[in-house]
Amino acid sequence: MILLTVSVIIMMKMFAMTVWGDLFHKDDETIRQEQEREARGIEQKAWLKNME
Repeated sequence: MILLTVSVIIMMKMFAMTVWGDLFHKDDETIRQEQEREARGIEQKAWLKNME
């Protein structure tokens, strides 16, 4: 029973660390993609404003 409890706690900790890393530690490729997406959004808003 103790072994089961310890293994569950270890698995929960590993899962939490993985989720934390995925949410808050972005690599350079992800940052570049987000910046490109944001720039395209700004261009589209400007284009739509010019169409009015």
